[in-house]
Amino acid sequence: MSFVPKRVLGKFMHVTDQPLKLPSGKSLVYFMGSGFCPFCAAERWAIVKALEHFGEWEGLIEDKSASHGEKYLNVPTFNLARVKYQSDTVEFAGKEIADRNFEPLQELDDKDYEILDTYNPDQMIPFLLVDGQYMQLGAGYSPELIQNMSHDKVKAELNNSDSLIGKAINTEIHNIVALLCKATGGKGAACSSESIKSLTARLE
Repeated sequence: MSFVPKRVLGKFMHVTDQPLKLPSGKSLVYFMGSGFCPFCAAERWAIVKALEHFGEWEGLIEDKSASHGEKYLNVPTFNLARVKYQSDTVEFAGKEIADRNFEPLQELDDKDYEILDTYNPDQMIPFLLVDGQYMQLGAGYSPELIQNMSHDKVKAELNNSDSLIGKAINTEIHNIVALLCKATGGKGAACSSESIKSLTARLE
């Protein structure tokens, strides 16, 4: 009997019961996006903040999506093209295939194609894969919410419990954290919180 993908948290789909096995034994988070893409820009906030619960980023650069040619413009974000991520339980890999000016940035290699051919053969962006079991095409919330904002303003919204913007982004952050808690067997400080436990329970 073949596995039937189903929606689990937000826009994430449970696509297989087989995790991607890494030599390191860590759980893989794979992201493919482009600098010009406003939906990629929005999703990076959730990726960056979720993974901070499991490790540390090095070389994060603040950036913005394209200033023209897209539905939403100047969406504040981060450039993940050359970022490093250190964690005992999670491995981050990804490619930014173009910059915010639509110029080619990073070429896909054999490892990228191995993942894309399996999960995202049309190479749609943004593409986020967690542990080989859960994937999402598109952003978990609309970039319209934060277009033309400063990075500091978005950070302030994230810390405001009454903010509609903060709630939208934090919901996506929590979804990613819950997926990683499931993947790592609860190996993360955030995995013990009741809100994350309730999300993780929905993945059983």
